[in-house]
Order: sequence, then C-alpha cells, then structure tokens
Amino acid sequence: MMVEELAQWGPELYWTRAREQRLGLAPPGSGDQGPLRSGAVPCLLTVLRLAAHRKAGSRADLDLALALVRAGRLARAVELVRSGADRSQAGRPGTEGDLLRLVRAAGEAGDLDGARALVESLTDRALRDGALVDHIAAVARAGDHGRAADLARTVRYPHNWPRAWAGLAKAVADDGDFPAALGYAARADECAGRGAEAGRTLVTAMEIARAAGDHALAGTYADRVEDLVRREGRTGVGQRAFLVAVLASEVRSGDLERLDAVLRSLARAAAAKAAEAAAAGAREGGTDADVLCLTIRARPHSPFDARIVPELLAAVAETADRETALALADRAEDLLRSEAGRGSLALEEAVTSLLARHGQVDRALALVDRIVEPGLRAVRRTEVVEVLARSGDTDRAEALVRSLAAPWARSRALMAVVGELARRGETARAEALAAAVPDDWARGEALIDVVGALARQGEPDRAEEVAHTIPHGGTRARALAVLVGASEPARARRLAARAVLLDGWTTVLDDLEEIAPGGALAIADEVLARRP
Repeated sequence: MMVEELAQWGPELYWTRAREQRLGLAPPGSGDQGPLRSGAVPCLLTVLRLAAHRKAGSRADLDLALALVRAGRLARAVELVRSGADRSQAGRPGTEGDLLRLVRAAGEAGDLDGARALVESLTDRALRDGALVDHIAAVARAGDHGRAADLARTVRYPHNWPRAWAGLAKAVADDGDFPAALGYAARADECAGRGAEAGRTLVTAMEIARAAGDHALAGTYADRVEDLVRREGRTGVGQRAFLVAVLASEVRSGDLERLDAVLRSLARAAAAKAAEAAAAGAREGGTDADVLCLTIRARPHSPFDARIVPELLAAVAETADRETALALADRAEDLLRSEAGRGSLALEEAVTSLLARHGQVDRALALVDRIVEPGLRAVRRTEVVEVLARSGDTDRAEALVRSLAAPWARSRALMAVVGELARRGETARAEALAAAVPDDWARGEALIDVVGALARQGEPDRAEEVAHTIPHGGTRARALAVLVGASEPARARRLAARAVLLDGWTTVLDDLEEIAPGGALAIADEVLARRP
C-alpha cells in the first residue's frame, strides 16, 4: 500500500501528507475561538520557550543552527550542532557536514570573520581544509578577490585545489571580472587530475568561458568533457552529469550537433547489440568456444550512457525555446522507438513532460496511452495535467482533470491548477476550485497557495479566514507561516504563535528574527538547557 501511494503522490507530497495526517486535525481552540484570538498580541518568545521541549524532526537542530547564524549567533549555532553530536555519538555521519553548512551560512550572512574563526577551530585537518575551500568562495563573493586568492594558495590537500580555484573562478565571474575568472579556471584545470574532479572543473571553466563570450574556448572545454566521458564514461564517477551539463549549455543556444553525435553512438551500439543477439540465437546449441570468445571481444559498446537523454530533457525543459524543445522531443521519440531507448521509463517520462510543457498535449497523451500498466499510466496522465497547469494553460488542464478517474489523481492535478491560478492572482477561482479537491489533506495543501496569494493582494483578513478552514494542524500551520511573512508585526506574532502551537517552532524559523528578534536564541537556550 505504501509503495503504491508513494508512486501515486510522488515522494515529496507523500511524505508531507503522511506526516500531517499522522499529526492529525487542528484542535478546536486553535483559531479565533482560542486564547490567541484576533486582537490578542501574545509574547511570542514565551510561546517559543514553552514549545521548545516538543519533539522536532531529525534535522531540526541544523535548521535552528542556520537560523542562529542568520541572526548573528554563530557561536551558539556551533554549540547546538556539537551538543547534538555529543548526545548521539561523536563524529556521527552528518555532523561534519553540518559544520560545513554553518561555515557556508556564515559566509552568506556576511560574517566572514566568524566563518574563518570556525574554520580555524576545526581540529580535523581534512574537515578544516574542506571548510576553507567553502570559505574562499564566500570571501570572493564579498568582493575581496585578492584575499580569496591568497587563501586558495593555503589549501593543504591537492585533491581540494581544483575545487578551491574553481569556486574562486565562479565567484569572480559572477562579479563580471571574466579575465581574472578565466585565469583562475585555468589554474583549477591545471590542478585537476582525472575523473570526477576533472569533470567538475572543466564544466565550470566551460560555463565561465561561455558567459565571457569566448565560445571557442568554451567549445574546447566541452570537447575535453566529451573526451573524458568517452574515456571513463561508464566506469568514471558522475561522468554522465558532466556531459549533460555540456549538452544542456549547447542545446539552450540551439546547438544540437554534439547531442546528435551521442544519439548516433547509442543507436549504433544498440543496433549492433541486437544483431549480435540475433546471431547468437541462430547459433543456439553450438559449442564453439573460440567463436564465443571472439564474439564477446567484438561486442560493440557506446561510451555514453543512454540515461544522458532523459536527464538532458529534464535539465532544459523550462529554459529551451519552443523550437528547440520540439526538436529535442522528436529525437527523444525516435530514441524511444529504437533499440537504444525502448522500454526506458525515465525517457518516456521526460519526453512526455517536455511535450506538455511546450503545449504539445495531444502528443504527450498519445505517449501516455501506450503505457500498458494502468497505475503508471494514471500517474503519467496526472503529471501531464500538472505540467500543463504550471505552464499556464489552466483552462485545458482543468478540462483534462475530468478524464482522471482516481481521487488521488484528481487531487494532485487540481492542486497544480489551483496553485497556478493563485500565482496569477485569480484567487476567487482558485478558492472555488480548491473546494473540488477530493482528498481532505490535498484540499488544505491547495489552499496554502490561495492564502499566500490573498496576502500578496492586500487581503490579510480573508487570507487568515481561509487558512483557518484547513483541517489538518500541520498544513494549517504552514499556511499561517506563509501569512506571517506578509503581515504587519502584531498580526505576524499572533499568527506565528498559532503556528507554533499547531506544529512546533520549526514551522516559523524562516521569518522568526524579523518578527521576534532573539527568538531563535530563546529556543536554543531551552533546547540546550534540557541536554545533559
């Protein structure tokens, strides 16, 4: 049952729905009839302290620590992360990654001195070196390119050198200094060896060269990525992603030449493999070991992984122009009909989504109708309606909803239509359509978009009224949190307090410091006080 529902709703919706259904309905006193009625201005810090003892999710410590960093409390954030490791087991998987996240967050918040102090405080040399690489990019983004370059020269371990120089190159390119950025990219290229690190470095260098307008240099780097994949493709780590990045960059500019070469290689290998299989069938019953050995050695093999194609389609679906997208769809459908792509569910899904995104609904549905398994066919049809709605054709999407028989499918599709209508400001139509969503939880999830749209339109009272019609406590808490960010301070504190009472303090962390300075610190104090 779980596997079936996971396929129907998709991972993100499924797990959110499961959690909020488990949390249950909002209690009767959580709206205007309760202690936090309209007009009341609670002490939000007190509410947060009282709620700090409630059990939170597995990543709550990191979320709170990041909020502390944004509030300028880096030392307290580090203490919180390290105390969490002490409570479970020192050096637990993820703790080191959490500290690196704090270094990056401090850099993004502008606390470069604090970030550098945290880097220097790390006793593990490998961890400190990796943290320094992240810090270098933050220093460069802050505009101190010379200081960042000096720090890059202090990186200890050679395997970190390419990432340090490539990160510096990207940050400098973002500031528009392309000559310096290309120089740093070349330095990264010199440091990179083979395999994944070389692939990442070459892709970064290609992107910088293209942004700088040096298309010849960008082409050279792209050729080297292709050579790397041809040499190490199926055995190298992550090589497929690097070639996808190269192809996506070229496809967005309308250049399909390299993609066509990849497709020809896949087709030749698949055709030769099919011919070999046919020949083997004709020889069935033979025992000539020498022939068998020669056949195995002569087996054709493409250096490219066929999964490149669906990943490319997904990467460019939102950014390619219509003419290019349809040219890609033609090639993908040809691949589906060939030995190289026949039976690929990922390719089928990617081309269906691409066609729907660019208005080719009939072609997309024709592909869906060829799916034999009823459950998968229903999922794909639902996804077509979702993509169509999010691309702006809400009328056609709403009409197609009627063709969906399963309540879960209608719920998913209507959520997408409601969301797009709300985004466009058609709140009355969106709210009316939300009422037709069959699933109780999904109906509330759809109304979150309506609440946000009403708030943006300057209708906070109506937005709050709609939020309190959402039955599940966790879903309502998220709707109130959306409203918090668009409300004046007194209302925002009251709504935040309601959200905290419904689903804990993690719901309101994003906007907490703006409406209650010191709120994250108050929670951290309570959490740490309860730890041995």
